[in-house]
Amino acid sequence: MIYITEDQAAHVKYLLEQAIQGNHILFDSPTLKRILELPISTGDTENRGDDYAIEPHIEKIMSLKNLAEKRAYLERLDAKTFEGVVRTYLNIVENTLFEAKGTVH
Repeated sequence: MIYITEDQAAHVKYLLEQAIQGNHILFDSPTLKRILELPISTGDTENRGDDYAIEPHIEKIMSLKNLAEKRAYLERLDAKTFEGVVRTYLNIVENTLFEAKGTVH
């Protein structure tokens, strides 16, 4: 589970609101496209622990104060970790969309 402060929650909310509108502030379109085109291994027991390996990076990104710091942190990640962070980000955006859709009357 990821823990964040109220200030961090407000920033995450802003990032998600932007992402839902198609403005992926943390990642550029070519990066998202490249990662989405990569195959993912489903059912691979070796990759099941990767979600837990990505969690500290998501927490760290949320703890950083501004977009420049977040982007600088992302640039320092190795390729596999970066891909995991992007996929986790997209998963969070997708889940947010599904939750929002469910609350529409």
